[in-house]
Amino acid sequence: MKKILKRIALFVLLTPVVLLVLVSSAYGIYALLAVGGESTPHQAYLQQHKQEVNLQAAAPAFPIFDSAFYQKQIFFLGEAHGTAAPQALDFALLQHLNQRVGLRHYMAEVDYSQAYFLNQYLRTGEERHLQTVFQFWAKNNAQWGNQNFYDKIKKIRALNGTLPETQRIQILGVDKLQDLETTHLFLKQTLAQLPQRTLQDSALTKLRQVVSADTLDTEALSSQAAQMLPSLTNDSSALALPTAAKFDLQHTLQNIAYVDVKTRRDSVMYLNLNSVVKAQHLEHAKLYGMWGLFHTLPVELQRGVPFAYYLQGKNSPFRGKTVSIGVYTLDSENMMPAASLPAFLSKGQRYVNSTMANNDGPMVFVNGIKDLRVASRENSITLFKTDAPDSPYRASSRLASIKVLFPNQSIDFAGENPRITQVFQYVCLVRNSPALTPLPLL
Repeated sequence: MKKILKRIALFVLLTPVVLLVLVSSAYGIYALLAVGGESTPHQAYLQQHKQEVNLQAAAPAFPIFDSAFYQKQIFFLGEAHGTAAPQALDFALLQHLNQRVGLRHYMAEVDYSQAYFLNQYLRTGEERHLQTVFQFWAKNNAQWGNQNFYDKIKKIRALNGTLPETQRIQILGVDKLQDLETTHLFLKQTLAQLPQRTLQDSALTKLRQVVSADTLDTEALSSQAAQMLPSLTNDSSALALPTAAKFDLQHTLQNIAYVDVKTRRDSVMYLNLNSVVKAQHLEHAKLYGMWGLFHTLPVELQRGVPFAYYLQGKNSPFRGKTVSIGVYTLDSENMMPAASLPAFLSKGQRYVNSTMANNDGPMVFVNGIKDLRVASRENSITLFKTDAPDSPYRASSRLASIKVLFPNQSIDFAGENPRITQVFQYVCLVRNSPALTPLPLL
């Protein structure tokens, strides 16, 4: 009997240890396979097709970009939010494209109302407009609520001050509605600017009643949006609205309706872009923006359809006119919202800086990332061209596989044999970047 009890006790004691060893071994094997080894041909190619970006220059140059790059209409920089260096690179690319191809529209990952207030800041310099937008992110501990992004908008205004009015940059907002309070304020201001005669005896009267309240009744606004959208086309008073104001109302109410029917976010981005481009006569304008990596992928994925893939649709006016630059990170910190982390890691903080999101593990794995490490220096931002005629990436899946140990976060193509050249004609490796700096609560 004693022997049996001893065996049971030993089994109970050793089982957790054995399980830990097995799990650790399985994780180690998975990580090795997910990251992959080094490839001499790929490293030799990367050494010949790279550019280290000097962000200290007054106007950074980008000799790595070929003529085909500049012929595109829409330029994406895709990144995993949370690291500081991409914000600086984003401004450098915006400044460069403004100078090189006359690009004037920064297509930010913001909604139409947020873009309105950001543009108000760019026009007037009054920071209350910036605060209107950023206070939402700060209150919700979103990664966009960071000092780096805030300062970047101020740098765009400073850049505009050096440019002729016809070359100044403005923000284009095409994201699905993010902040109802900002939308509420935008509708208030839009209605306040309309002639009084258009607000009487029309469908606009009920909208004004809902919008004029200090506290937004979201259900009433949603109901009114559904009722008003047909009226904005047919109502005689609505037809007399100034063209710009009419579009502002139609577009905003349509986006409220999108929220109510739970239309997919990236689908809304595509619909919004088409609407805004048509309304502002931007059919041939160059557009640039930094977005979350998922949205910039021009391929269909197993977990959804990205914004950039909609742009490649058969009937899309932007088909064949987009280019995406993907950002990978090594040895860098990421500002992560603490609410998404276990309590023992968050420790009551708004954000936690972590190195877990780097692309060589322990949570994110990019196959072939070791080659980028070999071909770059510490404390650097390096651009690589993936699709030159002699590129080995045309025939391999290296850099095209992104595995994430969070549910529904991995990048898995819907088709077989993915190629990075199908996704990113250029990739950027960020090394040793600090995390973003949280914006203080306003």
